[in-house]
Amino acid sequence: MTTVSDTERAAALTASAEELTRLDPDRFACLMLADPERRADLVALLGFAFETAKTAEVVSETMIGAIRLQWWREVLDGIEAGTPRRHQVIDLLAPAIAAHDLPRDRLERMIDAREADFEPTPFADAAAIEAYARDTAGQLARLQARVLGVTDGARLDAAEAVGTGFGMAGVLRALPHQARRRRVLLPRDRMAAAGLGTGQVIEPHLRDQAVTAAIAAIVADLAGRAGGLIADARKAGRLPRPVAGQAALARVHLARLARAGHDPFTAPAVLSPARRAFTLLLARG
Repeated sequence: MTTVSDTERAAALTASAEELTRLDPDRFACLMLADPERRADLVALLGFAFETAKTAEVVSETMIGAIRLQWWREVLDGIEAGTPRRHQVIDLLAPAIAAHDLPRDRLERMIDAREADFEPTPFADAAAIEAYARDTAGQLARLQARVLGVTDGARLDAAEAVGTGFGMAGVLRALPHQARRRRVLLPRDRMAAAGLGTGQVIEPHLRDQAVTAAIAAIVADLAGRAGGLIADARKAGRLPRPVAGQAALARVHLARLARAGHDPFTAPAVLSPARRAFTLLLARG
């Protein structure tokens, strides 16, 4: 069995935290709402999510991306066998899985969903976007809730719904970035119904007033779906503050998008540190 010293694990935690502070500031800030003794395990999950999510950003070929995702599936094999590979995220993830009996199938769903990241127009309809968000951000939030002591199914489902809403808001915020990468994340059925082509989403000079209005109508529907998931999650009762924090931040992002007329190309995608901190200060389970 591979053993990792406390010093090595502490170094892995520091390195992962520094990276996530820069690259996923919203969700990392939410982790700081947790009791200190749970934070390393939460960082492990967020680090795992980030490592799988960045695959399409750091490789140029689909085949290489598939190999990278398979590597992470094999990581789970090694953890399960008691012979984990060495990596700063794995050094944290292996003990987190063991300590909280985290279900492997939930982690595998997070990996499998990332195969869609290599497709230029991955989503057939709104349900496909929601499924993608559920299998990525939704599973992450569910696993975080488990680390934070949630055991009943209704509250775990609610945490998953919050994460799904957060993930859908993230898809909408990412539309400009992905358009620059020549990817379109809007549902193909809605685009076809509106007479929108991919070029009109990707190319700024093709987005006239009518195109902008058509995009905004689709985005408004998706934003409403995300907000509905988060609102419905409240019915299950109080959630741990790091999960409630995601709900609060998603509501802020969705409100900013609404104020921009649901035009994702003019709505600010990033919160200031002060606004993020203030929002989380008021977040309640």
